[in-house]
Amino acid sequence: MTDVLTTAEVAAFTGLDERAVRKDVEHGIFGSASPPRFGFAAVVYFRALSLLGLHLGTQDRRRIYQLIADALAAKKSTVEIGTVAEIRLAPLRKEIEERLAQFATWKRKLVTSDEILGGEPVFPKSRLAVRHVGGMLLRGASPEEIREDYPYVTEQDSEFARLYALAYPRVGRPRGEAG
Repeated sequence: MTDVLTTAEVAAFTGLDERAVRKDVEHGIFGSASPPRFGFAAVVYFRALSLLGLHLGTQDRRRIYQLIADALAAKKSTVEIGTVAEIRLAPLRKEIEERLAQFATWKRKLVTSDEILGGEPVFPKSRLAVRHVGGMLLRGASPEEIREDYPYVTEQDSEFARLYALAYPRVGRPRGEAG
């Protein structure tokens, strides 16, 4: 995997707030590419931070990222953090690889046509926008509620629609606003 994920995609896949990802970019942990793009080691690093739930200083985050990147390059299964802690990389690597592959497979099934909702991605054989379902879930609707209204939306569709809405937020001015 090359440096291809955006800040929003990394935040969606790791469970971190996008501001936390941007903060590490601002502190120079990932270089100065504009717009920033992230590789596999960065996704593993951010997922580890998400699971740790700790608020670390910039130097500590930089050190942990470098340790993870070096360990992944050397195909190590753990990273020692000091003398009393370690990060098990094997389960993180597997989780992220599977999640990204499943999402990519699911995303390829979506339909994008200028004839349907002006090119907005929709579920196959429908006019139901993926962002609409993802937005409903982000606003608190349960997957069961979604399936009541749209029985053809699977549990996986709901899960990935939520990720899609996080990873690919609608850009531009909301419709109907004067300006």
